[in-house]
Amino acid sequence: MNILFMMSGSIAAAKATGLISMWRKSGHEVKVVCTQSVFEFVGKATLEGLSDNSVVSSVFEEDNMMEHIHLSRWADTIILAPATANIINKLVAGIADDIVTTSWVAALNLSKPMYIAPAMNSMMWNYPATQNSIKQLQKWGVNVLLPQSGELACGETGSGRLMEIDDINNAIFNKQNNKHVLITAGGTREYIDGVRYIGNLSSGKTGAQVADYFTTHGYQVTWLGAINAIKPNLPCTKVLYETFNDLSDKLKTLLESNHYDTIIHAAAISDFSVATIKINGHDVIASRQTKLPTSETMELKLKKNPKLVSQLLNWSKNLELKAVAFKLTNTDDKVKQKAAVMKLLKQDGIDFVAHNDLSDIKVDQHPFTLYGDESHVTHCESVTDLCQSIDRLSLQDLTEIKANTSPHIRGFTG
Repeated sequence: MNILFMMSGSIAAAKATGLISMWRKSGHEVKVVCTQSVFEFVGKATLEGLSDNSVVSSVFEEDNMMEHIHLSRWADTIILAPATANIINKLVAGIADDIVTTSWVAALNLSKPMYIAPAMNSMMWNYPATQNSIKQLQKWGVNVLLPQSGELACGETGSGRLMEIDDINNAIFNKQNNKHVLITAGGTREYIDGVRYIGNLSSGKTGAQVADYFTTHGYQVTWLGAINAIKPNLPCTKVLYETFNDLSDKLKTLLESNHYDTIIHAAAISDFSVATIKINGHDVIASRQTKLPTSETMELKLKKNPKLVSQLLNWSKNLELKAVAFKLTNTDDKVKQKAAVMKLLKQDGIDFVAHNDLSDIKVDQHPFTLYGDESHVTHCESVTDLCQSIDRLSLQDLTEIKANTSPHIRGFTG
C-alpha cells in the first residue's frame, strides 16, 4: 500500500515516527510530508531514513512544485499524525498555506481513506473551535482517531494524548480481534398517537463514542441505537429501535442469536409506557396511524416497563457475557448516589456500572465513575477514559475481583 504520512509540529511527532518504521517493515511504501515545525521535534534525516524516501516540507521545494497534487494521487491511504489544534482548524476553514494543508485539500474529494490523529493539551482539545472542526471532518468522511487520556507532555493529565501507534495501525488496516461487543444507545419513544410521544433528552452521543472507540480498537461492534440517536462515525453493524417493546425485542433477538463477549448498555430506557388515554374525561383508543384531537384535557395512565437490564444474561447465547450498565442520578447526596449504583450492581449478570450525576455533566465535561464494587472504583474524566478503563481490565483484575467480591461480579476481560 502507498501511504502518504502527513505530520504537524507536536511533541508527539517522535512517537508517530514509530508508524513509519512499522509500515516499512510490513512492506508498505511511505512518503512523508510535514510542516516546518516538525523539524523542531524530529530531524529530517530521521524521517528520510525511516521512510527511505525524500521528505517534502515546503510547497516551493525545487523539483517538487506539484508534489501536493502528485502525492495525493499516488497515495492509497492518507493519514495526518500528529494533528495539532492549529492544523485541524485550518483544514476545516479551507486554509491551504503549507505542504500539509495543501496536500490534504487536494486529496479530500478523491474518495480515498483519510485518517487524522489529534495530539494536543486537553484544553486545546476541548476548545470549542477544535471540537466543531473534528465534527465537521467526520461529516466529510474523515476517520478521526480520537486522542487518549493520561499524562500529557506538559505534565498535566487529561485527554489529548496521541493514540498508541498499534491502535492507529489496527484502525487503518481494520485489524480485528475475535471480541464481539454489543452497545445500546439513545432514548426510547413511548407513543401517545401518531405524532406525540413520551421521550427523554438522550442524544445517544455517549453510545456513538463508545462504539467508535471499540471499533477503532479492533472489536467487532454491533450498535443498537434509537432512530434519532447520534450514530457512530466508523463502520459497524447498526440496528435501529424506537419504543421500549421494539428495543426489548431486538435486544433479545441479538443476544439469543449472536455470541457477544460484552454488552455496554447505555440506552436511556423509559420507565413507563402509555396504558390508557382519556380526552375530556372519555376513554379513547389511539394508534400510530391516528392523531388525537386537541382538547382541554388529556389524561394519560402509564404502566411500568420491566427492567431490561435484569434480562441480559438470561437472553444471552454466551453465558459468560460481561455487562456494563449505566446509571444517571439527580441528587447531590453522595450516599444516595452510591446506593443507586449498588442496587443496580447487584442485578444478576451486571459486572460494572458507569455512573454520573446530572450535576456532573457540563457542556465540555462528561465524567463517569466506573464501579466494579465498592472497592473497585475508577474515576473517568471523559467517555474515552471510560472506554479505556473498560478495555484495559485484564484477567488478573478479574481474578482479584472474583476473589474479593460477591459471585455476581465477574469483571470485563476484553
